[in-house]
Amino acid sequence: MQDKRENSKKNKSKRALVYKPYLKGHAFDGPVIRRALKVLLYYLVFVFLYLIVGGTLQIGGIVVRTALNLALVTVAGALLYMDAAKLGDAEVAFGEIAYARKEAGAAVDEKERERCYHPLKGLMIALAAAVPILVLTLPHAVTATRQYYSLQVLPSWMTSYSNQQEIMAPLQYYEQHKVTLGGVDILHMIGRILTFPFANIVSSDNADGLLIVDRLSPLLACLPLAGYILGYLTGPHSRAIVHGDISSSNKRQQRRKNKALKARQARQAKAEKKNELI
Repeated sequence: MQDKRENSKKNKSKRALVYKPYLKGHAFDGPVIRRALKVLLYYLVFVFLYLIVGGTLQIGGIVVRTALNLALVTVAGALLYMDAAKLGDAEVAFGEIAYARKEAGAAVDEKERERCYHPLKGLMIALAAAVPILVLTLPHAVTATRQYYSLQVLPSWMTSYSNQQEIMAPLQYYEQHKVTLGGVDILHMIGRILTFPFANIVSSDNADGLLIVDRLSPLLACLPLAGYILGYLTGPHSRAIVHGDISSSNKRQQRRKNKALKARQARQAKAEKKNELI
């Protein structure tokens, strides 16, 4: 008996899914580029937040540091997920309207079809947004080397020993009077900024780990965009839930009406029987 009650409760808790046909749009069209620019703008805002709060996430042991920095990346992916889910739901809804119009014999122009859902559109938007990121991180990944430190410039108090060659000669190796910043160095800086949470996890003391992060920087930098792809794909399921809720609500209302009708018919039958007895 208890198992039957548990199964009945589980069945009641499950939401009905009703999928309706929709007119499919294009995987790649004009609005894809505009939406990709919007996604890229969101991504740059996340990078800016990385720079602001990233320094505070270098604390603690490896477990705490990993959890905090991955949480930051997860939040970025979750926000993109929600934005894409909203778009996917809206485009499926418009596709259902366009499908009904087409079935009724009305014409659907190209602009209206661009507003319809396509399963690969979320992927195309994410890939278009990833192009600038890949352009900046691929050179960084290819040219990255193991990180090491040098003194670069000797402290000023060492000038008092400038006439003593037995002291200064061995130290000349460590002194670099002119430090230049080239294009490759700038790309390395940008690549490190875009993978800042993962560099935090590895920590600056782990040169081999940082090299692995640098090599994987194109993949790691684009990781939050996966949230957009997954969010857009939820469009049909989200609409099915909406239609299922509407269908369940209509069924409940119909059951209430049938119950009320039966009760009214029973009262009428009882009243008629009473009148016959009188």
